[in-house]
Amino acid sequence: MEQIIHFDDQLKERVLEMEFACENLCKTLQEKFQPNFDLHGIKLILELIRSKKGKRLPPGACFEDDYESVIEIGVEQEDDYYPNGYIPLWKCKEEWFQKTGYLTDKNLIEIGRMIEAMVIEILEDQESAQLEGE
Repeated sequence: MEQIIHFDDQLKERVLEMEFACENLCKTLQEKFQPNFDLHGIKLILELIRSKKGKRLPPGACFEDDYESVIEIGVEQEDDYYPNGYIPLWKCKEEWFQKTGYLTDKNLIEIGRMIEAMVIEILEDQESAQLEGE
């Protein structure tokens, strides 16, 4: 992750663009992979989460202390949610009386590949569990 100490409107726009692009990527990949999960009776969850100390925040709050945005990857089965992984995008915190941000150094293509790899791994685990009769 890239460390940033200079905060301005350009940085805010960069973070927002990354978050919105990742939201769209999650929707696209969800539509692509959900039919495979339907075969197992499972709902795939690919979601961009913006939070501060566990509480959800709206877009644009990215310069608040303890703000972070992550892509969460998990599955929902029989009303139970099972998180499988997350990809951090942006984190903002106060360090030594100075605001510091950390922005992913991955581009959208790399993030997409990471998500796909995790989703395929989840699918493979489901298929092997089914073969074993679990």
